[in-house]
Amino acid sequence: MFGSGRLRVLLFCWLGWVFDFYDLILFAFTKHTIARELQLVDPVGAVAWIEGWSLAATALGGVLCGRVADRIGRRPAMVASIVLFSLGALLTGLAQGFWSLWLARFVTGLGVGGEWGIGHAVVAEHWHGRQRDRVHGLLQAGSPVAMALAAAIGCFLVPLPGVGWRAVFLASAGLGALALCARWCLPGPDRAVAASDRLPFAALWSPAYRRTTAVLLAVLTLHMAGFWCVYAELPGALMRSHQLAPAAVGWFQIQVNAVHVVADVGFGLLAARLGQRRTFVGFCLLFALGHLVVLQQLDTVTADFSAFTLAVVLMGLGAGTWSSFGAWFGQHYPVALRATAAASCYALARFVQLPLKPALAEPLRQGTFAPALWIGVACALGSALLVWALPRRR
Repeated sequence: MFGSGRLRVLLFCWLGWVFDFYDLILFAFTKHTIARELQLVDPVGAVAWIEGWSLAATALGGVLCGRVADRIGRRPAMVASIVLFSLGALLTGLAQGFWSLWLARFVTGLGVGGEWGIGHAVVAEHWHGRQRDRVHGLLQAGSPVAMALAAAIGCFLVPLPGVGWRAVFLASAGLGALALCARWCLPGPDRAVAASDRLPFAALWSPAYRRTTAVLLAVLTLHMAGFWCVYAELPGALMRSHQLAPAAVGWFQIQVNAVHVVADVGFGLLAARLGQRRTFVGFCLLFALGHLVVLQQLDTVTADFSAFTLAVVLMGLGAGTWSSFGAWFGQHYPVALRATAAASCYALARFVQLPLKPALAEPLRQGTFAPALWIGVACALGSALLVWALPRRR
């Protein structure tokens, strides 16, 4: 499974995805502290717009990095992505107000937009058949690892005297050193597509790929909405509206994301045996059920945090659906279009969160998290229905 340097490829792509997503999600654990220290007017609304534009920037970064990966090569695109999100972390640590923070998170979004799609495209070119399902599950498991790491840093390290959010983001900029390992970790000739075989961006909507692109983009958009309305907002909502201590929220996030790692890896194993669609639908239904259980526990979270944690763990088990997308992009698109399709669809799905994030700000101001959870339920059920429209693998 890991011969011919494939372990190095997987490890590099996995670390790139972990650090990439860690840098993006760390802001969710520190944004209210940052808004308070920078004395932003209307902190909830200002942060919502900054976060929304950061996600919108991932759309631009995804399209650009995906095209670079397919036309110039996977390695330079991966390096550019890592350097950009590291620069964004540096600028975040140096931010002095709304616009400098906006710029910092926009740059972060540009870098974050490309890494996921490129990494999955590279992995798809080194594994085939049932092995591909398993390996994409391992790669996607970097997401909950990143969230757990962000929770640990944001909830335990940032509050320490003499540390703070600036030091954490400045230190995160050092992750750019990972780019120096690209030559060793992605061995051999780069996988740029020959000029005669290149396909334009518009080929995503050609008759051969139109239905696949539309379905994957729609399902990803629903998944993104569910994630950014629930997972990304839950830590702040627990601390702000339910007055939970940062340490309690940190341990809660670490436990939930440990389950999410199991779900991502387990999805790949089950998909290889039972089929991707059936496994995907089953996990979507579990995800929706988890949201409904969390809704029932929401009013008693302060009095019984352990029961609430178990409810969210059920939701985390259903989140293994994310492991399916890398394999689907690898199966349905040729090498000449694979990185473009994966990075662009993933990033464009994030772009939709630009108006959604500010819209969610009003109920959060009122101290209620229930609307976000109902959005999560709807997104999970919608994904379970839409996935049946995906064409059979090529």
